[in-house]
Amino acid sequence: AEMAEAEQSAARTRRTNRLLKTARLRFQDGLEALDVSPERNLERQVITRLSAMEWVNRGATLLVTGPTGVGKSFLACALGREACLRGISTRYTPATKLFQALHSARGEGIYVQQVERIRKTALWILDDFLLTPMSAEDRTSLLEIIDDRYAKSATIISAQLPVAQWHEAIGESTIADAIMDRLAHTPYIIELKGGSQRKKHPPR
Repeated sequence: AEMAEAEQSAARTRRTNRLLKTARLRFQDGLEALDVSPERNLERQVITRLSAMEWVNRGATLLVTGPTGVGKSFLACALGREACLRGISTRYTPATKLFQALHSARGEGIYVQQVERIRKTALWILDDFLLTPMSAEDRTSLLEIIDDRYAKSATIISAQLPVAQWHEAIGESTIADAIMDRLAHTPYIIELKGGSQRKKHPPR
């Protein structure tokens, strides 16, 4: 019995390590390292509720906004790490690198495979959304990805801009309407406040 239990524990550890490696999280710290305080507009009970991952199992969307350096990426990655520890496939992607990769994939004939890989990921983290202007190709790709995942797989999106400004920033009202219709109605929106957290949590 002890040998069987040890083997099960080792198997869980191997799976967790695989998930963490595949996730490519920008930060490796867990939720316990979060600065939870009223000044940051981040409540402990909210983090406790999110850490249970029930929202991930329902394929919900979490939107995290706030000024640069306030800890958006750190929060997203901490939740991503918790998901990996619970056996949930996770993938972290900076928005600029996502659209560059998809553009190259179109030229190489592997675009469908790239989008399918994202679709199959249980928790997808899109970081630094709308940091740069979106092209028509970017908007089309994002709509396709969001539509594939809507109410099926969980998504975390972080951005400096408040959610109310996303529609205008996305551009092309018809596509923006479709994207925001699938994003903005989520009950999970965190607007971080406070000073920079970069010195506290440098990337590893």
